Amino acid sequence: MASVIEELHNLIDSLPAQDQERALTYVRELAQQKAPAPRSSLPPGTPPEVLLRITVSPEVGEALTQAFEASEHIDAESWNLDEYRWK
Repeated sequence: MASVIEELHNLIDSLPAQDQERALTYVRELAQQKAPAPRSSLPPGTPPEVLLRITVSPEVGEALTQAFEASEHIDAESWNLDEYRWK
């Protein structure tokens, strides 16, 4: 059985040059992506009182506060409401 590297090599080798470039671009993008956020260790349906006992550092708390405050701002100029009006 071929390894993943060998299979990728064989598949990419069989592609036209233009598709090889596309594959290379895609793999480079994958390599630069950040690791996914860690999954919560809490099971679904965890009661709110358990969630309220979770603590974070002051730096994380400040970052969360700033993110929440920034999300409360609505930039009305960036909305094009004309497309939603009845004509």
